[in-house]
Amino acid sequence: MLYCIVTMEGRLLGVDFGLKRIGLAVCDDAHILATPLPVYHTKSMRNSIDRVAAVARESEARGIVVGLPLNLDGSESVQSGRARAFARNVQKVTGLPVELFDERLTTVEADELLREAGVMKAAERALLVDSMAAKVILQSYIDNNKNR
Repeated sequence: MLYCIVTMEGRLLGVDFGLKRIGLAVCDDAHILATPLPVYHTKSMRNSIDRVAAVARESEARGIVVGLPLNLDGSESVQSGRARAFARNVQKVTGLPVELFDERLTTVEADELLREAGVMKAAERALLVDSMAAKVILQSYIDNNKNR
């Protein structure tokens, strides 16, 4: 069962789950600022789960936020089901609370942030966009839950 982690103190790990790459980001203990981490190139679902678990341990995360890819109309896609299964398995392996968070348009926002930062070549942005998307997911989650 996935449940709300916003009341937790300590760092959170943000995850932009993909079949080829996983973007990761971590926030500070006070839940103020999310920072992107290096992209992980996936080999299998199991390797991806193990990598996220390792990063959660290394960063001393107290909870994990996994982006939920929904269609623009809010309906679920095939990838939504994969992200849900991934999140369930990450929770089982880590023992940490995991929450899914709507990630619609985060890749578009991440790409725009990279452009604004001066990363103009599409190939360079492609290498960074997944981690930046994880940052956007986690920062949005933090910002949306500040008043809870």
